[in-house]
Amino acid sequence: MKKILVPTDFSSNAYAALLYVSKLFKDEALHVTILHSFSNEISLLTSRVDRGRSDTMIDKLYEQTNLDGRRLVEKITDNITQKAHKFEVITTPATLTTTINKMVSSDGIDLVVMGSKGRTEAENVLMGSTTITISKSLVGCPLLIVPHEVNFAIPLNLAFATDYQDFYQISKLKPIVGLVRQYNSTLHIVHVGDENNLNALQQQNLERYKNDLSEYDTAFHFLPKRGSISHTLHDFSTSNKIDLVALVYHKHAFLKQLFREPVVTRVGKQTNSPTLIIPLSN
Repeated sequence: MKKILVPTDFSSNAYAALLYVSKLFKDEALHVTILHSFSNEISLLTSRVDRGRSDTMIDKLYEQTNLDGRRLVEKITDNITQKAHKFEVITTPATLTTTINKMVSSDGIDLVVMGSKGRTEAENVLMGSTTITISKSLVGCPLLIVPHEVNFAIPLNLAFATDYQDFYQISKLKPIVGLVRQYNSTLHIVHVGDENNLNALQQQNLERYKNDLSEYDTAFHFLPKRGSISHTLHDFSTSNKIDLVALVYHKHAFLKQLFREPVVTRVGKQTNSPTLIIPLSN
């Protein structure tokens, strides 16, 4: 049984992520853990009230979040038909980042799924601070980020973005090839730049990708940069009806550039594809 962890702040964006992953794996048996942390609320309480009052208010936080969790499970089970999906809710006063990494390590979580932003994020913020923090700190488990504006579509077209400075054996990356095989998807390998400008290492890695993916329906794309890398990828995803974008993240990965670009805080809501981030330790 696949184990999915879905952090929630009970916002509509968090629910969209929960609904998306339920549909994405509709034909599989899932155990979905819905995780809520109220560590921020506790920090505010303990700094404003005396210890006795804060303990009482923390108890009330537990009661309210447990009630919200039960309502959320009722809502998702009403909106899906998959009887093989089991949902449980965990509420914790610990921080979200710490709890997620502990659960990934101890519970064998296969995938963490988050909304792109929470209930307190401004409308013109594409990706919230909590999502960014977790995408950088998550260890040993892929992260699927789901924008609120996305309507679920079978992922027939998956894009993998690379600068060709590194080679990752995609055929061994289960989060990607699992979806490709399940849905008989086309895998688009996307590079922002001119193929003629690749250096010797990049050209070598391009050939390695071609060899590695020879058994899959694969297309290679070289995109002229339009503004930022993130904006170029967004335009490509939109014009080519990409259903999901995959990225590899490690300490040298070019994904870091995306977090330094305006994609994180740029003004204007834009419908974006879900993003699958695969952390690697090397």
